Amino acid sequence: MAGIGAIGAGVFLTLREFLPWLEANRTGAVRTRGARPQLVRRDEDPERFKDLTGRRLKAAGPGLLILAAGFGWLFWNVLAIAVSTAA
Repeated sequence: MAGIGAIGAGVFLTLREFLPWLEANRTGAVRTRGARPQLVRRDEDPERFKDLTGRRLKAAGPGLLILAAGFGWLFWNVLAIAVSTAA
């Protein structure tokens, strides 16, 4: 069950950062994080926009690692169940 929970957590953490990154690349505007988010447009400040979108993409990395670990854990458990029932 821990593998399934890790998969769910990994999907949530990844999409939490990846979907705003996709929206920013589509619309050309990204919002900063914090108490007072500011809108940064690609055409007005391209360097800051690139930096903010790069950070969003980099922030999706831990979620992907948790997702991969969850799939590995689930695979290992299913393999252990299959081996124990075959014997």
